[in-house]
Amino acid sequence: MPFPLRKLFALWLVLLFLSRFPLPASAQRARATSALPSTPSLRQLTRSSGYIFAGTVTAVGHVSATGPNELATMRITFRVEQAIRGVRTGQMLVIREWAGLWESGERYRTGERVLLFLYSPSKLGLTSPVGGPLGRFAMDSNGRVILNRDILDRDILDGERAGVLSSDPAIETGLRGKARVSSRDFARAIRRAAEE
Repeated sequence: MPFPLRKLFALWLVLLFLSRFPLPASAQRARATSALPSTPSLRQLTRSSGYIFAGTVTAVGHVSATGPNELATMRITFRVEQAIRGVRTGQMLVIREWAGLWESGERYRTGERVLLFLYSPSKLGLTSPVGGPLGRFAMDSNGRVILNRDILDRDILDGERAGVLSSDPAIETGLRGKARVSSRDFARAIRRAAEE
């Protein structure tokens, strides 16, 4: 076989070999997220979510890959305080995220309170926030969702989050202009967005 054909055949074999392995959750999510606009609306976040809830992180642990075809993951446990979709209030929800998300900075701390829009688990049982950091809202010690922190003067993430909230009709009825709202008010806005 001539040399150029050998290279082409070798490349074909490598691609065939790689096609046998599923993409990491982040790559699967990147595909799904690419269907979302760069600044999705609250309705788009809601429609793309399998789980939506406000809760507290109760445990975080690393699960090492045990075989060559497995991925290292993070196991995060939440106590659901406000169930909105796919969960029950009071439930202890355990999710698994690809460890690469953790390494890229998307981390949870025990005791942290968050409101999350999560994808339904993949075939591998992995999930992550819809729209990346746009699907994750911090909550204060009183259980209020932090919508902005001087949004227009802060970093890009806050600016993108402002776009998510300001462009949505559900937000106009009660949340616009507020820095923090109760998880119940935010849940009502999410339900309105889902109905539109």
